[in-house]
Amino acid sequence: MPKPILSIIVLSYNTAAITVNCLKSILKDKGLKSLAYEIIVIDNASTDDSISKINSLDIKNLTQVVNKKNLGFAQGNNQAAKLAQGNYLLFLNSDTIILHSSISQTLDWLASHPESSACTGQLLNPDHSLQPTGGYFPNLLNTLAWYLHLDDLPGFNQLILPLHPHPPQFYTRDRFYLFNRQLDWITAAFFLIRRSHFQALNGFSRHYFMYGEEVELCYRLKARFPQTQIWYLIGPQIIHLANASSSPANALAKERAGIVSFFRLHRPNWQYRLINFLLG
Repeated sequence: MPKPILSIIVLSYNTAAITVNCLKSILKDKGLKSLAYEIIVIDNASTDDSISKINSLDIKNLTQVVNKKNLGFAQGNNQAAKLAQGNYLLFLNSDTIILHSSISQTLDWLASHPESSACTGQLLNPDHSLQPTGGYFPNLLNTLAWYLHLDDLPGFNQLILPLHPHPPQFYTRDRFYLFNRQLDWITAAFFLIRRSHFQALNGFSRHYFMYGEEVELCYRLKARFPQTQIWYLIGPQIIHLANASSSPANALAKERAGIVSFFRLHRPNWQYRLINFLLG
């Protein structure tokens, strides 16, 4: 088997059915049929039948690693990245379904744009409405606006670059996600990056368990490679079920914790103390 060009990394944690559906959807990407690629599944100590169901799949280029304890999203992905052989790494949530050869489309785009380090596609809800996918780095103004819901006001996000832009179905009818654009950070649900750049950063931060790690990684990526670009693309489309491994309330709490960690690592101490007081 030739050395893979692409390594697709999927974390599994008590999500047997949707992980199997995700893996099967990868195989439907016609652009991958002529490409050398590998799939690495990290099982974070699942207690359901995830391991046996994944092992029963007839996928020759799939490797499953079973952990004895849940390492979390960040460290689980780092574990897989150390095993990966591809020139490109695709971090793919288990609760996603690949549409329209989205993986090969995204890979073709990044391979032909050497000025870029990473990119993502257009994430869709199960009803095919647009799902927010990335945004701008947290700072004091946009984080306070998000916390106070000021960014929900019409026109506010034209004044301050938002931490979380709104999808077009929001009442302000924002058109933000209807066009290809550079972003500060992109979601780790579908995150394609050059392996050399990921290695240069030593992967996701050990300060994160789940939620917010992609924001921090992109911040260090832009700091390490100041001229590089990170792109959101509307051509490749992926269904993202969201919150398959946690409840919406728990997801929000984890996201807040991730923002607090970002301020602790990358913002002045007085800003960290304020944000920690509000969100911690």
